[in-house]
Order: sequence, then C-alpha cells, then structure tokens
Amino acid sequence: MPCKGAPKAPTFSGNPYDVTDYLDDVAQLCKAFGAKKIKYALKYVLHEVAELWFHAAHYCKADWDAFGCLVMRFYPEVDANACHTCSALQCVIEQQVSILMTSRADLGAYLHKFESISLYLLHKEHLSESEWSCWFLDGFSPKFKSAFLHCLSLLDLNHHPEDPWTTDEILLQAKHIL
Repeated sequence: MPCKGAPKAPTFSGNPYDVTDYLDDVAQLCKAFGAKKIKYALKYVLHEVAELWFHAAHYCKADWDAFGCLVMRFYPEVDANACHTCSALQCVIEQQVSILMTSRADLGAYLHKFESISLYLLHKEHLSESEWSCWFLDGFSPKFKSAFLHCLSLLDLNHHPEDPWTTDEILLQAKHIL
C-alpha cells in the first residue's frame, strides 16, 4: 500500500462531494492489495477528518458498507435524495426560463443542470418520460420555445398537439436553431 501523500495514494480534498469518490478509490486500492479498507480510509485523510471518521469505524466493527454509510451521514449536503427533488428541478426550470439562450453552450449549461437532477428522478421513478420532456421544454423562454415548437410541428405534420415531444426531439431542434 502506498504511503500517505505518495502519488498513488488516494486523497480526500475535504469537499463533501468528493467523499464517495475517495471511498471508492480506497476500496479499489485495498482490493488490489488485499488490505483492510477502513484502516486505509482513515490513514489517507487529514487528521481532523480521521478523528471524525474514527467513531464511525469503531461503531461499525470492520463492516465497510456500514462504515461508508456512517461517513456519508457526516455530509448531509451530498445526499442525492435531498438535493435531487422535483422542487429542485422546478427551481432550475424557473431560473432558466428567464435566461436568454443564444448559443449551444447556453443549451449545454441548461442541459447539464436539468439532467443532473432529472435523470436521478427518472431512475427513481419520481418523474415520467412525458413529464421529463414537458419540464425540459418549460425551461426555454416563451419566444424561443414558440420558434422551435413551430419548427418541430413542420417536421412532423402528424404529431398530435397534445402529445409531448421527446427530450431528444426538443434537444435536436434547439441545437438546430442555435
């Protein structure tokens, strides 16, 4: 096993959003060397972090999965269930609708924000495919939305107005316009 601070040793930046990557790196390294995961998870972090995590290590009695769950409790802001909600997605949409979209980079920025939440909600079945498409569409300014819906309707004359366009169709047309 590499020494703490060695180039191949896992590091934890202290950023709560890096915890899962750090724990995955430690697990992978320990598996390769046949080493005890919890011991090395504590070894490679700063002393202050090790003091905090030590209590989790003692409580879970060498169970790596239990240790990981307890460590994650120290970082509630990382909880996907807490930050990937329908209301969080609605906030992204409400903010986006007032932003003028003038380039594919603007579209990409919106897509990243939207899909970082919506794909989680789809996976957990908190959002349907049709809601996903409708909500994605709702993030465009009324003028832009009207223009590309008109273009979409010209491309598919048989599309029923009550049927939602797929997210892929919306994205393709938005790229085309931009």
